[in-house]
Amino acid sequence: MTVQRPPAASGELPFWKRPIRLGGSTADPAAPRLKPQARATLIRQMATLAAVMPISDAVATLARQPASEAERQVLQRTNRALQGGSPLAAALPLSAFPPEVKATIAAGEASGRLPLLLNRLADALEAQVALRSRLVSSLAYPALLILVALGVIVAMLLFVVPAIAEQLTGSGQPLPLLTRIVLGLSNAVQRLWLLLLAIPLAAGAGLWAWQRRGDNRSRLDAWLLTLPLVGGWLSALEGVRWSRLLATMLSAGLPLAEALAITSPTLGNRAWREASHKIAAQVRAGSSLSAALPLLPNPPGLLVSLVQSGESSGRLAPLLESAATSLDRQLSDRSRTVLALAEPAIIVIMGGMVGVIILAVLLPILELNTLAGQNLGAR
Repeated sequence: MTVQRPPAASGELPFWKRPIRLGGSTADPAAPRLKPQARATLIRQMATLAAVMPISDAVATLARQPASEAERQVLQRTNRALQGGSPLAAALPLSAFPPEVKATIAAGEASGRLPLLLNRLADALEAQVALRSRLVSSLAYPALLILVALGVIVAMLLFVVPAIAEQLTGSGQPLPLLTRIVLGLSNAVQRLWLLLLAIPLAAGAGLWAWQRRGDNRSRLDAWLLTLPLVGGWLSALEGVRWSRLLATMLSAGLPLAEALAITSPTLGNRAWREASHKIAAQVRAGSSLSAALPLLPNPPGLLVSLVQSGESSGRLAPLLESAATSLDRQLSDRSRTVLALAEPAIIVIMGGMVGVIILAVLLPILELNTLAGQNLGAR
């Protein structure tokens, strides 16, 4: 892709070759931090005000407005740094604004297109927040439904079944197979509940410790991408993040290789992150993005097609943004479909398990009633 670059002044490096001053340090425990939604809102407010006043005045105006404690500290620190002569990218605390955000702002300042780039950055951050919110809301109800159903089942096995176990076994009559199975399961849960609780906790802790060693996390992430259904969903999720941020940075005027290098650390999947680093190295060596794109594990076909079209037409950034929008929509549609199928399936399965326990309790009672009726009839 050919990026339009302004000519450099005499004895001065062009903006795309200048070192980006990020400033700040995440090592400071007192450094203010922002949630993703607050960060997106703050960037949006800066973009709105920067269109009608200098960015230093915009930040000073925002610093005087009522806000949360974290936002107030961020704005005050930024305002002091701006008054001291620092550019916006260096003035923003690194604890509140990750490197990819600061790098995009630095490129916007250097190219003289800061208000435009702030608006595009706000769009990208708001889209990320919206996608995360939709995914969380889609998963919250099924997860709550499963927890409540499991709680009901465990409570029945721990309290209801044992309360009537003596009555069922004291009659001297042979119990149905289903009842014996449920009673045995209830006894096992009562004796081994601590072990049953410790096993998933220990497994989770072991998996967490294992994935922190060497490249185990990369292997785990690569394996997840190969799973049916789950792999495609994860690839689309990473594709949205990768293409949207890359499009924003290319719009800021950053060269493709540098934009890829800054985008790579933001990816959650280690396999995608490492592949993106390799793509950046190949692009820096002279390869095209579409030629290096197969290095991505299980890349969405739509993303591959639009990258090829974008490079051939010289409109890579707009088509990357289109890819992000289309993949985002596909993820939302897929999440709604899965949720629509999962809710009745969970209700049927968990309701069936509760029904089995109730049936196991009722069967011997019905048999006793039948036997008592037969005895009365014989008399």
